[in-house]
Amino acid sequence: MTKSKITKISTIIGCILLIVMALFHTSEIYYVTDLIQQSNSEPFIKEIFPVLFVHPSLQLFGLAGLGILTLFMKHEIEKILFFITILVFIDSILAFFLGAIIPGILLVLSSSAFCLSGIKGTK
Repeated sequence: MTKSKITKISTIIGCILLIVMALFHTSEIYYVTDLIQQSNSEPFIKEIFPVLFVHPSLQLFGLAGLGILTLFMKHEIEKILFFITILVFIDSILAFFLGAIIPGILLVLSSSAFCLSGIKGTK
């Protein structure tokens, strides 16, 4: 069984969108951390916030890596692609809930690309 061309292309598009989102999110860590340090938040929050802020970026990089891994797999790629689809879609819902419209749209597009990859699957 070989992967269809649509599966490969849409998986690559989904991975690129996730990597772009992760890079944009990571690029703001110093700005947001500085804002938290200047606020009157509890010291505990000031201490753990950078780690909590980096976590979504690591998750997006990991999901993109998992998507890239499916390009080299021969079996059961549909299940992994649908798993990625669900996780990225949940992230998009959280982005919209937090008022991040552009990241939410990018995550929905990425989720859609992975969903299309899973539907087209193998020939």
